Amino acid sequence: MDEPGCEVVIETPTTAGVHQAADLARRWLPAFLAGRRADDDVYAHGVSTWHNTGDWEAEIQQTPSRTRSIQAGAELRVEDVRVNVFDGGWVVRSVTVGASGDGRAVRIPSCLVVTLRDGRIARFEEYADSRAVEVLFGPPS
Repeated sequence: MDEPGCEVVIETPTTAGVHQAADLARRWLPAFLAGRRADDDVYAHGVSTWHNTGDWEAEIQQTPSRTRSIQAGAELRVEDVRVNVFDGGWVVRSVTVGASGDGRAVRIPSCLVVTLRDGRIARFEEYADSRAVEVLFGPPS
């Protein structure tokens, strides 16, 4: 850990921080599973999402991308959901399955890291199988 230019931060969790994150995760998760946005009060101002597919970040929209895909004719659901809470957020491992708008099979394993700021969701980092995502959104531009 004494590498020049490499600063390592090891955070020590608090029980209160873990409980706060777990409570918020319980409020947010039903909306996520239903493909909709949770109540506005769970999000920090300027909440953003970063995607490994295309390496881009943007402020989140009112309508989640899964909902927009369904509105375009896709039939999608989230399965095999596992949530691990930590002081400051949580990690959701899941698989989105179903069919694209043109009927192609969809199976997208993903990992979503949710980070909190002042007790609200501030950032999502989504790591998904880039080849699998192409079935829904096409190849990266």
